[in-house]
Amino acid sequence: MDEEEPFGVVFEDFRLIWVAERLQDGKWTARYCWHRGTSAEAGRALQEDVLNGKSRRLLGQFESEADVIVAIREAVLLEAKWGSAKP
Repeated sequence: MDEEEPFGVVFEDFRLIWVAERLQDGKWTARYCWHRGTSAEAGRALQEDVLNGKSRRLLGQFESEADVIVAIREAVLLEAKWGSAKP
């Protein structure tokens, strides 16, 4: 990772990172982690959360990697709405 670039991608008002995985049956799943804010500081906080194992497993299996990404974004918005400040 380049020291100049904030960690994670910006989505809405969050920094987000995920690892998608294709299962043996061809379905997709993922682990993801997010943090409020889009600043470099939020990126550092996200990186710390990832390094401390605070990621979540996406519930369900999906037909494509694109479907996984959509589901992750929906999960982050729902978690943020219900007050889960840190995964």
